[in-house]
Amino acid sequence: MLVGGYEHLNEQPAASPSQLPFICLTDDPALRSESWNCRVVEPLFPEDPIRSQRELKIRPHVYLLDYDCSIYIDNSVILKQPPERLLELFDPEIGFLVAPHSYREAVLDEFLEVARQGFDDPSRIFEQLNHYTLSCPEVLEERPWWTGILIRDHRSAQVISMLETWASHVMRYSRRDQLSINVAFRAANFRPTAWAVDNQDSDLHLWPHTVGRNRDLGSRNPAVSQMPAAARIRRLELQLAESLAREDAFRAEIARLNTKAEARKPQNRLRKLRRMMLGRPD
Repeated sequence: MLVGGYEHLNEQPAASPSQLPFICLTDDPALRSESWNCRVVEPLFPEDPIRSQRELKIRPHVYLLDYDCSIYIDNSVILKQPPERLLELFDPEIGFLVAPHSYREAVLDEFLEVARQGFDDPSRIFEQLNHYTLSCPEVLEERPWWTGILIRDHRSAQVISMLETWASHVMRYSRRDQLSINVAFRAANFRPTAWAVDNQDSDLHLWPHTVGRNRDLGSRNPAVSQMPAAARIRRLELQLAESLAREDAFRAEIARLNTKAEARKPQNRLRKLRRMMLGRPD
């Protein structure tokens, strides 16, 4: 899924030898790809591209009605092998495959890291954390899940129940879906197939590959998404003024260096003539 245009669509070399369709749901009608079949969708929240993307990611049973099962691949993931290799890990009797987080010990750690990185509004993050502390404190001690790759059976009632709960929490609380997936599994009384893998690198994938990504673009930045329109306009005016000032300073520095270089040219010529008169090589 690619919504909001804050990063480039990564091509997937593994699509060529694969027999499976590669479908990218996007709000950009001009998006073209050699490996993806781009399907244009209307974002659920035009001013909230992240939650619009999460809606597509979490509810494939709604947006991919022509398929019984799907493999979700985050745009920052590059497959090293055709996705058929991933299906070899999938247990259709369970209907859900996901990898545990390979370098975060507890869901609480994930909350703290999301807050530290500024990935969402702190008040929303800690409201969610407070609610979970009261309603399901044991979840905070569980290992979080990594949601860069997901395989799901769209026909499973238990899978759909879990996904609908997950989507509700992402819309109500933080848009960082890894904070609420454990709660959704617990609410559905469901345990997925755990793919024990290094999240960043395996024989099947590489992550993260984020060429061209800009987290601060427009309403993706939580500090901007809550601004009134007038404040956003003023912020852009100030950014433009700062950019023009930097450009003027850069041009002035170039002019200074050129002037200095020009001034040194006669000295260099005199120095060369003096060496020639003394019989010294250049």
